[in-house]
Amino acid sequence: MRRFWSTAIASGVLLGALPAYAIDNTARAEGATRSLRAEGAIRSLSVVAATGRTEVVIALNGKVGVQDFTLGGPDRIVLDVTGATLGMPPRLYDRVSRGGVTNVRLAQYKEDVVRVVIELDARRAYSIIRGTDDLRVTIEGATVPFVAWHSTPELGSAPEGRVASVKSARPERQQSQQPRMTVTYQDADIRDVLAAFATFAGRTIVVGKAVSGVVSAEIRDQPWDVALRAILEAQGFAAAEDPNTGIITVDSYENIGAKQAQEPLNTQLVSINYARAASLVETMRGLLSKDCSKIGAASTANASGCLVRGTVAADTATNTLIITEATSRMADLLGYIQALDVRTPQVAIKAKIIFVNRTDIEDLGITYDLGTQSQFFNRLVQRTDPTTFTPVDNNGDGVPDAVGGGTPFDPSTNTIDLGGTQISGIANANQRVVGPALQLIFSTALGKFDLTAFIDALQEVRLADIEAEPSIVTLDNRQASILVGEETPIRIIDASSQGTGAGAARATVSFKESGIILQVTPHITNNRQILMSLHSERSSLQAAASDVGFTFSKQRADNQLLVADGETAVIGGLTVTQVTVAKAGIPILVDLPLIGRLFGQTRTQEEKRDLLILVTPHIIDEGESVGTTRPPGR
Repeated sequence: MRRFWSTAIASGVLLGALPAYAIDNTARAEGATRSLRAEGAIRSLSVVAATGRTEVVIALNGKVGVQDFTLGGPDRIVLDVTGATLGMPPRLYDRVSRGGVTNVRLAQYKEDVVRVVIELDARRAYSIIRGTDDLRVTIEGATVPFVAWHSTPELGSAPEGRVASVKSARPERQQSQQPRMTVTYQDADIRDVLAAFATFAGRTIVVGKAVSGVVSAEIRDQPWDVALRAILEAQGFAAAEDPNTGIITVDSYENIGAKQAQEPLNTQLVSINYARAASLVETMRGLLSKDCSKIGAASTANASGCLVRGTVAADTATNTLIITEATSRMADLLGYIQALDVRTPQVAIKAKIIFVNRTDIEDLGITYDLGTQSQFFNRLVQRTDPTTFTPVDNNGDGVPDAVGGGTPFDPSTNTIDLGGTQISGIANANQRVVGPALQLIFSTALGKFDLTAFIDALQEVRLADIEAEPSIVTLDNRQASILVGEETPIRIIDASSQGTGAGAARATVSFKESGIILQVTPHITNNRQILMSLHSERSSLQAAASDVGFTFSKQRADNQLLVADGETAVIGGLTVTQVTVAKAGIPILVDLPLIGRLFGQTRTQEEKRDLLILVTPHIIDEGESVGTTRPPGR
């Protein structure tokens, strides 16, 4: 049913023309306002976001009891608040999913019991915290930030002294939960329209003398404050609310701005918890009210020429902001400060640098000596001097009873008879296996020749496994670094300064870091992923073969990556395999198939180096101890 109000209808008649449901809502709202102060009355209900969880906050008066249980199909948490009454007007939840909460319902279940039903998208862990003036239900598992919901949002004052609308620009603009109305105006006087809004909302609205005009509008199922704001904006008017009395003043932009420009200033100290007070000064200075009616009148005017009335200063000793501003603007500034002074999340980053060096060596060689008793080589087989086998008669009976008597030769020299038809040889004397694990010696007599062979064999495996696990905790968007190692002084000589009359060349000393180095700058995204700029390095100092001094052996990775909370990512991997095969022996013979190994030495060396760098970030939620761990993906 539509009702058309003309400018000739008086306020009293207008009130009588309101739909019946509007009068019922008004009476119900007035009754709820009176009951807000009752003992055990539930004043409001909010769904707000916290780090990693969702909180349903029930504001109430006095002491109450609570009993809770859960139900399925759908999953929901049920609270029976005993000794409580529903002091707030009932508000319908907007059915928007917030941190797993899909719906919230409350009703006066019994005379002294208010039942609150919280519907969830799945079964979730929860806890109940009872405060002095509220009851908090903490629901775990919220991963995506959301805009909070409140059952009783407040009207805000206009920003910057210029006044834009009834509801000011808050850091988080919430959807209005005020009572809804459906009404049509046709050429109605704006003052009569404002009187109707005051009656419907149960609020005091004071209309300025500059407010005049007619309103033609059709409002369908809209919150009354949203509808009022739209009507005022269409007529070129604005509204401001007194924070102390709650009275709404409707006037022109110029009149409200002039009123705020003449409003006395108030000074307030605001303690800052997480941010640095000095860093907020410039931001808050730009939000102070301005008086543009005296352009260029004072040195405190900003770039646009408007006079900035208030001031903002910071006390670094106590981390406090000192704000001087009009009383009507102070609540807005405190709201902005509360939105900016938030706990900066911390990120624990654990890296693992794995360096594996594996070396396999196989060495097999055969050396042999062929010669007579008078032709031999001391490098392989030390033969006895044949002159020592001369028979000797020691007792003079004419019968030799011993050997010896010959002249020994120098054992440090090789003995070879020149001439004759005898032959001798030696193979691979200088290609023997170094430090063999197995040595086999074979010796035989071939006529007047002696053959001695040596078989040397070696198989060696070397494994070096180096693991470094640097870990560090830092604030979001703050660079952090950790070094476990040493700084080596490096002397740098300026050769160009030599011979300039200053004596010897100038030398400077610089320090080079080596060891385990981790540098990281994390950034937490809105969906609780972590974007990291990371430098990870393992380095060591080695003496150089040349005259430059030192060389640095490094394994490092520089990159950016996006990972989930608790997820382990591989940020670098390198595998180097080096195989060396060396063969030495008698020419032609060593290349013979099958039997070629009898005439030389074969050495096979395989070296494999693996480098692997892993990183695992973890967001430290509020209340969680630094250093604790939790399963990935929680």
